[in-house]
This record gives sequence, C-alpha cells and structure tokens, in this order.
Amino acid sequence: MKKITGLTQSEVNQQKELGNINVSPKPLVKTNRQIIVEHVFNLFNAYNFVIACALVAVQAWSSLFFVVIVTSNTVIRIYQEIRSRNMVAKLNLIISPQTKVLRDNQIEAIDNEQIVLNDVIYLETGNQISADSIVLDTTVEVDESLLTGEVDPVLKKVGDHLLSGSFIVSGACHAKVEHVGIDNYATKIASEARNRKPVVSELVTFFNKVTKFTSFLVLPLSIFMLYQALIVRDESITMAIVNTSTALLGMLPKGLVLLTSVSMAASVVRLGKKEVLVQEMFSIETLSHADVLCLDKTGTLTEGKMQVQDVISFDHSLPYDIHELMTSFVNGSLDNNATFQTLANYFQGNTKYDTKDRISFSSARKWSASLLEGVGTIIVGAPEFIIPDLSMPQTVEEARQNGARVLLVAYHPSFDAFEDDLKNAIPLAAIVIFDPLRKDAKEAIAFFKENDVAVKVISGDNPVTVSALAAQAGIDNPSHYIDATTLQTDEDIENAVMHYNVIGRATPHQKHKMILALQSHQLKVAMTGDGVNDVLALKDADVSIAMGSGSDAAKQISQFVVISGELSTMVDVVKEGRLDTNNVERSASMYYLKTIYTIVIAIAMVILNMPYPFIPFQMTLLDNFVEGFPSFMILFEKNISKQKESIGRHTLRYSVPNAIAIICSVITMSILSTRLGLDMNELFTILYFSTALLAIHLIYRIYCPINWYRGFVLVIDVIGLILATRLFWDWLALAPITDVLIKYILVIVACGIVLSTVISYFINCYLDKE
Repeated sequence: MKKITGLTQSEVNQQKELGNINVSPKPLVKTNRQIIVEHVFNLFNAYNFVIACALVAVQAWSSLFFVVIVTSNTVIRIYQEIRSRNMVAKLNLIISPQTKVLRDNQIEAIDNEQIVLNDVIYLETGNQISADSIVLDTTVEVDESLLTGEVDPVLKKVGDHLLSGSFIVSGACHAKVEHVGIDNYATKIASEARNRKPVVSELVTFFNKVTKFTSFLVLPLSIFMLYQALIVRDESITMAIVNTSTALLGMLPKGLVLLTSVSMAASVVRLGKKEVLVQEMFSIETLSHADVLCLDKTGTLTEGKMQVQDVISFDHSLPYDIHELMTSFVNGSLDNNATFQTLANYFQGNTKYDTKDRISFSSARKWSASLLEGVGTIIVGAPEFIIPDLSMPQTVEEARQNGARVLLVAYHPSFDAFEDDLKNAIPLAAIVIFDPLRKDAKEAIAFFKENDVAVKVISGDNPVTVSALAAQAGIDNPSHYIDATTLQTDEDIENAVMHYNVIGRATPHQKHKMILALQSHQLKVAMTGDGVNDVLALKDADVSIAMGSGSDAAKQISQFVVISGELSTMVDVVKEGRLDTNNVERSASMYYLKTIYTIVIAIAMVILNMPYPFIPFQMTLLDNFVEGFPSFMILFEKNISKQKESIGRHTLRYSVPNAIAIICSVITMSILSTRLGLDMNELFTILYFSTALLAIHLIYRIYCPINWYRGFVLVIDVIGLILATRLFWDWLALAPITDVLIKYILVIVACGIVLSTVISYFINCYLDKE
C-alpha cells in the first residue's frame, strides 16, 4: 500500500492562519445573562408585574406580598439552572470526543475542533466522523442512519466520501478532511441529524395546556370584573383593583413550574456528582415511567474486562501453529473493539504471516477475516455464523454454560470465494473468553424487578452464554431463551421480545425492531448499550443510556451517559426520576385546586355581579399553607414507587372533588349571605376559613394513608395556618370571629367534606373502570 503522510506542523499552522479549522456553531448552551433574561422577562412575570403595578397605584401595600414569593421563585430557578448547566458542562468535558490525526508521521488524538482542512484522520470502528473526509486506504462500513434514516450500513471504498455525523461500524481507515466547520454536511443541515430523540415531558405538556387555557381567560375576565365593579356596582378603584387582582393571581399556579424545573435541575446536579451525564433534563421523568429495560450483555451486564481463558485446538491436517496464525491475524487487523483488544493482549509476538487483505468485523456478520500471505484466509468470529452445524467439544459447551464467550478460528483456502462457502471452512481452534458479571448487577436487577420494570437482555452473543450470565444476574426465566438467528419475520421478532427475557445472536437491525415492537404494545422502553451495534436501538428507545466506555456514536445519541459504567448508577437515575415525578404529581393536585376554583368562582361572580370574595394577601397565605409547605415537606419522603396514572388523572381524582366543594360553598354563601344577615366582611371571613379547611382536607386525601411523618406535617400545617392568620388578622381584612361565624364555617366544611367524598367516589369509579 502507498505510504500515507499527514500534514506537517507548519502546514497545520498555515491552515489555522487561513481559518480552515473544524469549528462548528456551538450547541445552544445558555449564558448566565440568557438564563437571567429568560426567567425574569417572561409572560408569567409580566402578568404578575402588571398586577403589582395596579396594586401599587391604589396603594394596596398589604396585597403585594405575592411579589416576594414570585421574586424568590425566580431567583431560585435562575440559580438552579445555572448550577445544572455548569454540572453538565463539566461532565461533557470528560466524555468530549477526540479524533486521531496523522501529523509529522505521528498519530495523535486531538479535540475535534483542532482538526484543519486536509488533515489526515484515522477512523476506527465506533468513531463518529467529525469532518467530511475522503477514504485514502482501506474499505470501511459506515452507518449514516443519523443523517439519512437509512439503517443499512454503507460500504465506503478508497476515494468515497465520508459524511460528518455518520460513524464507522466496521473496519478502520485513513481519510483526508475535505470540509471543516460550517462547510461540513452535518453542520449544513443544522445538526438535526445528530440530535438525539427529543423528550416529550408529560408534566410540562400538561402544565402548558393548563397555562394556555387559563391565559385565554385572563383578559376577558379582568375586563368584565373591572367593568362590573367600577360601572355597575360603583365600587372604589382600590376595591375593584384588589378583588380583580386576587382572581387573576389565583388562575396560574405560581410555584408549580418552578417546583418541576427545580426538582429536575437538582436531580441533574445530584446525578452529575455520581458521574451520570444527563443530556436531556426531562428524560429523568421519562425514565421514571419505563416499563421495560433492555440491557446489552458485554460492558453493561458484564464488566467489559475480557480475558482469554483457554485456546482449544481442533484436529486438522494443516501445518500451522494456532498461536502464530492468531498473532499474525490480530497484528494485521484494523478492528479495535473490546474482543479484538482482548485477543491482541493474549496473542503477542512477531508477525510471521503478512496480511494481504481483510474484511473487518461487523455486528451483522459476527466475524472478520484476513488473507495471510502463504497461508490463506483465516476467519475469526461466532461459530454459528461461520460453520453453523459445527459440533463443539464438551469443554467448550461447559464454558458457554458458565457464561464464557466462544470464538471460532477457521481456515479457507480462497479469500475471494470463502464468504459463499463458509460451511466448508476448516475449524482450527476455539477461543474461550471470560468476561465477569458486574458486582452490582444482581442487586441492580433485583431493584428493577421489585419496582415494576421488566428486564430483558438482548445480545449479539451466543444465547447459551447470555442465558448463563442472565441467571447469575437474577433475570427472570433465564433458561427460557431464544436464538435471534431463528427469527425470520417481524412477527417472529415481536413474539420473541414479548415472550423471552433472554435473546442471543441479535443483529443491530433486530435490536432496533425489538424496541419498536415493545413500543407498539404501549410500553415505555429504556435501552442501554455501548457499541455501534446498539445505536439504532438507542436512537428510537424512549430512554437511551450509554456507558461511559462506549463508542462515540452511542454516547452522542443517548440521553444519559453513565460515565462510571456501574449498573447500580442506573438505579439511582430511576430513583431520581420517580422521586421527581411522584413529588410533582402530588404537588400539582394541591396547586391546581386553587386554579380550578379561582376560575369557576371568578366566572360565577361575574354572572352574579358580586365582588370576588378574596383579597391577594389571603390567597398568598393560603398558597403557603395549602401549596407551598405541604408540597415542600413531601419532598423529604422518598417515594420511588412507579407512577400509577397520569398527572391529569391524578388532578381529576384529587383536586376536582375539593374544588367543587369550595365552589359550591362560595356560590351558595354568596347568594344566601343577605338572607342570613351577613355583611360582606363576615361573608369573606367565613369563606376564607372554609376554603382553607377544605383545601387542607385535600392535603389529607393526598397524604393518605397517614403515617407519623405525614400526620406531623398536617398538624404543623394547620397550626401554622392558625398562627399566621392570627398574626396577620388585620392584613387579611377578616371580621371578628363570633359563635355564629364559627357555626357557619363548621357547617360549610362538614357539608363540603361530604360533597367532596361523594364526588370523589364517582370520579374514582369512572377512572378505575377505564
């Protein structure tokens, strides 16, 4: 082969001076200023700012306390996002991809952004191509699925073009860089092809729908309420502004989006400290919903520290020493996967037979081959894919049953014809490779099984080997396995993945189809992998998790990168997701209680031509003891159970019954107040206390079953509300408490609890029937 020379340092410097450097537009990482602007200058804050200005204009100072809450929420959110961004940036530095370049006749690894035009780069299996290039020496197979959607590998010969964003799945080659920076193919399509699957957050989607709906009501309701107060009822401007502001403030749950984003961002930081890079924040939520976890074997279930345990020679008449053949084979191979690195560590020495031609390993073929000078073709790979009917010695079968990987070394005289005549290859030896199970595997698998996550091992290895390791790890029904080579149709693949937990000899395309099959049954699928053979499946899984030692392509496409590679770390990720989701779900019902009753009561008051029966400071105090304190304290209870229903159904189950009870009590008392001889101040006092107690009844329902901690929080919440009400009595504009008012409050609360219980019963029957 023609000797390939790269650039000299002088030529590199010249290209840099010309600006021909592989610097692409940076990913959208927000600056501190952008984060601050985003959280300060938004529609929600503008909405609160207008209300605050109106209250300042009428000097309603006691009604402005909500500004303190909104400001503190904004500051906390800014701080948490900056902290989370910094943690992600720090971990990104650890896994930042590099490319090998040939400069001054020396191979060196450099950051992708240091590549210059005309550089000669060296690409191996698993490498993502960092700049458009032209193949210089050997044939490679390239996966362009992230760019074109085409799942079949593309053969690239000398002179063919390699597109940035694609990755090598078989072989290795030198290539000359033809485009850099913004001229690269992937950059021209705005990096869309390299983006991982977008995460759709159920929580955020639901919050946005509610916010959009309430936003439509804000303007018309405010106009109607101000018109009636000022024109129809001829109230003072102060009273009109205060009452209208109270209704508008109650329509949007001020702290809920904060609670969600802060919870997720805090999880990003906590997971970062455990060496987990979260590349999509809301994938934490998605993982909490996972029904199935699909694991690769090598490097995920096992430690990835493979060692040759034994080399068993077969009887044959060829005059070659197996150690000399394999030493020449690995020295002339361009493969760099873990298996070939293991072989290279074992078969060391001088090359006796030069390599004249080769076919690199691919996950689809399951073998590689080299034409050795003076010998012929040596094939190394999975026995079933080389000589399917070969009967292995008993010692080899026993090794498989103990979880060892077995490779076959075979000989064929013709390099040009051997692919069509593999069954007539001559078996030379079996190589037994041992890869120990991860020490934390059994404990991690037990956690998933106990927490409603089905675990399946889908591997390209021999099903007997996979079954043995699955049994050691505690996978359900490990002896009930299937060989993917027997699966001929998409229906076969679907049946296999639905009925088997251990699948061996799966190709990358089959893994991909298995993920899609599980999803077609409405299952949320999490997929872990580390090699190029996992990328297709990772790309379409609901949650993708790459191991830190994995290929560039796997890490690029995944939502999580477990840098430490420990299986137990995935348990931490699931726990974080479930903690966040459960906490936000329970809190949402507390927050949406006020949103529901505020909207309906505001509409009712417009119809009845009556002032809104609360003032801003009353709502702020209720916010703290109905939404803030209970939802905050529930964060300290570690609920890692799987979410049973959507946040919308949870809100319907819990918020709606109590909201209806509050709405009915407010409307009824507003209509009957004159007949009962209550003035407006007495009416508002009754409604303040009855609303507070019915809201606390909701907290009780959400907290059920009550344990000592939840009971303690409830008691503290009630005591806190009573003390705060007494302390701020004048600010709350409440009438003096009399026996008559207490009687009305108790009757309303009792009736409200009965009504909410009845409504809850019918709602539960409806939801549980579906």
